[in-house]
Amino acid sequence: MFTEFEVWNLFQLASLANAAWMAGLSFLIWVTFRAANMVGESGNTFSKAVVTVFCLVIDYQVNFTLAAVEWANNGIAGAFVALQSSGTEISEGAQRFIDYWSPGTAFNLMPDVVGGLLVLTILVMQMTSIWMKK
Repeated sequence: MFTEFEVWNLFQLASLANAAWMAGLSFLIWVTFRAANMVGESGNTFSKAVVTVFCLVIDYQVNFTLAAVEWANNGIAGAFVALQSSGTEISEGAQRFIDYWSPGTAFNLMPDVVGGLLVLTILVMQMTSIWMKK
C-alpha cells in the first residue's frame, strides 16, 4: 500500500503536467487572439472560417485540460479515501482534499461554473474579434 506522502507526490506530478499543458495553451490562446484580430479586419470569409476552427480547437483543448485537472484531483482524493479505508490515518489536509473533490467521479468534459465561464469568455472574445464589424 502507498503512503500519504506518495499520494501528495503523485498530486504534484499531475499538477506539473497539467501546468505545462496550460502554459502551452495560454500561448496558443494568445495566438488565437492575434489571428482573430488579423482576419477580423479582412473581408476574407475563408480565412475567418479557418481561424474560427483553430479557435474552437484551442478552446476545446483548454476545456479538456481543465477537465483533466478535475479528474486527476478526484483520483488523488480517491487515493486518500483508499488509504483511509485501509486503516491508515490521514492528515487534516488530505481530509480537506477529499471533502472538496469528488473521489471516484468519472472523467467529465462538462466544466464547472468558473471553468465554463473562462472558456465561454475566451470563445466570445475570439468570435466577436473575427465576425463582428469594427
